[in-house]
Amino acid sequence: MLRVVEEPRRIERAVKRLQSALKGVPARGVRLTWRGGELTTTIRWMRDEGFWWALEARTAKNGTANRYGLLLGHAPDAPARRESVTCEINLARAGADRRLAGLIASDDAGALYLVHSGRIGGTRPGRRKAGFRSFLTDGVWCPLAWPDGKETEALVVAPLDSPRFARLLGQFVKSVRGFKAGETHAMRTGLCVPPASTDSARVACDRQLVDGALHEELAKRGLFGGDATLFTLRGELPRPLFALVADGRPDELALAVGSLSLAAARGDARLRPILIAPAALIDSHDAALQALPFACVRYRWRGARAVFDNLDAALA
Repeated sequence: MLRVVEEPRRIERAVKRLQSALKGVPARGVRLTWRGGELTTTIRWMRDEGFWWALEARTAKNGTANRYGLLLGHAPDAPARRESVTCEINLARAGADRRLAGLIASDDAGALYLVHSGRIGGTRPGRRKAGFRSFLTDGVWCPLAWPDGKETEALVVAPLDSPRFARLLGQFVKSVRGFKAGETHAMRTGLCVPPASTDSARVACDRQLVDGALHEELAKRGLFGGDATLFTLRGELPRPLFALVADGRPDELALAVGSLSLAAARGDARLRPILIAPAALIDSHDAALQALPFACVRYRWRGARAVFDNLDAALA
């Protein structure tokens, strides 16, 4: 279970790590506007991830800095001289404040995460945490323990030490923009068999990225269409059933192989079981996996994006 970090030094280190993970192309003197406020500052554009960010000190009524404000904006194109803020993640500098939507959390191993309560402000009536939770059902929602013993559920935005931090944060910004615009989130139910319940928050974030990249690759090949109907296949081709191994633990691999083996044993000609696993894992178990009655597709990371080997052959 993730736990809220309240120590000032750990929060400060986490924020510095966040800044070093983002970087981006600076745009100076940009006028930022949001509901009820505006600010002129320097923002940094993450071109490949399609968003900009700025970190500002927020002060209490007595003038002391009591929180960080991470301002974020959806930006597929270079920022203009005036930009609208998509969302702001406020982080307490010390302590645990449930009034703020943003926070730093740690897992049992001490790894740090940027986490959001799921409470999205500035939206139409009725669009609050419950609405965002329903909208982003495929997000990484985890139990969160507070220092006073209370437990809540929160959205893991990204592990702070992940090399894919910027892509995960960009996905969050895109989701908030879509939610505020009243879009219907495109569900991917049925893309993969259910993952292991023992996934760590870090593994779950990587799984989300691989799943999303796989979905995009399948969309390019025209294997399904529409927002609600997944795998509307052309002709009488079998429907792919994927099992995704995101971490490579023995129990995770065994669960994936077992699920697909059961599907293959049922002899349903309408299904085509396919294992998706890291290239290094498949290579290390090549002889055993080659003997399985279904295809194995390797994936590897190219920057922050998962790319797949022999996907077309597995689908043929």
